[in-house]
Amino acid sequence: MKDFQRKRKIRKTLYSRWVLIGVFILLMVISKATLGLYAKERESRKNLDRVESDLSALTLREEKLRTDIARLQTSEGIDAEIREQFQVAKPGERMVVLIGDEKTVSDEPVKERSLVSKFFDLFR
Repeated sequence: MKDFQRKRKIRKTLYSRWVLIGVFILLMVISKATLGLYAKERESRKNLDRVESDLSALTLREEKLRTDIARLQTSEGIDAEIREQFQVAKPGERMVVLIGDEKTVSDEPVKERSLVSKFFDLFR
């Protein structure tokens, strides 16, 4: 009988309002900490993706710069770079400069068309 009463007293204590409130508060604190860790993990993953894309872009740029350096270590590369940067020609060569056509704006006023002519133009 005492064993039954002791179990009943323990159960009554465990299911009391204050113990349940304490467990609920503990659950809320743990939930908040878990959500904080999840947010930090997502932010870290975004940062990792950004850094990896930056690394790949820098790797490509490094490779391009290495090829440019190798090209500029030859006399043909230096000559081509000087011609490109300063638009010069060797003695005895001629330089041709092409100029594109400029778009001309017509000075003619735009003719106003009537509503009927616009309607018939739909069928043409």
